[in-house]
Amino acid sequence: MLDTQIHETVMKRILREIYQHQQLQSQLVFKGGTCLYFFYDLPRFSTDLDFSFHQQADVEQVPRVDLAKIVSQNLEIKRDEDKRFTWLWIGSFDKGKQKVKVEVNKRRFSDTYTEHEFYGLTVRSLDLESMFAHKLCAVTDRKKLVNRDLYDTWWLLTKNVAINNQIVQERTGQSVADYLLVVKSYIRKNVSHSHVLQGLGEVLAEPQKDWARDHLLDELFFELELRIEVERGGGRNYPG
Repeated sequence: MLDTQIHETVMKRILREIYQHQQLQSQLVFKGGTCLYFFYDLPRFSTDLDFSFHQQADVEQVPRVDLAKIVSQNLEIKRDEDKRFTWLWIGSFDKGKQKVKVEVNKRRFSDTYTEHEFYGLTVRSLDLESMFAHKLCAVTDRKKLVNRDLYDTWWLLTKNVAINNQIVQERTGQSVADYLLVVKSYIRKNVSHSHVLQGLGEVLAEPQKDWARDHLLDELFFELELRIEVERGGGRNYPG
């Protein structure tokens, strides 16, 4: 069960404690759906906290134990994993409630950053252009397609957000224009109107669910077509 008010409160506590920590705040970079929800008014709820390492961070010097302590003080930990490419914690704040995932990606890309004011603290995050590039790449390179990525991609397209071309090149080996065609084809083959709410419906309000089921895919394909035209030189150029 998803209790959005308490879930959001718990995520904000964890985020604040991370950015109160001298080493963690300088070496971790906030990103993902919750970053878009907190700082850019993404019109859906988000349940996880995602980070990457700053390009200049020395991973071996980042105190994982301190981050683990922050997470465990706020959640009852169910999984705690130090993988090749990620640090991962999954825990719950109350029995029967939606779990919170906290993940730090160790991979380095040509990310660019911005900063946000957050309850008297400064939170460094990926900028929109970098987050958009990673969202696009995630559509096809996850083990299983995530419909939240489709919703976020549609929303970022409607906001005319530029795409960090270098990240797309690094992650896919393709130009943005070519990769957008891949994304479009991949979605057509793997998503249907009847299944688009799987994993997405729980983070949307009731009227949004009806719209997403009936219109999200059509609107996403339209926005992809518009951006492909732009990236191929058929429309005005976006910065980035």
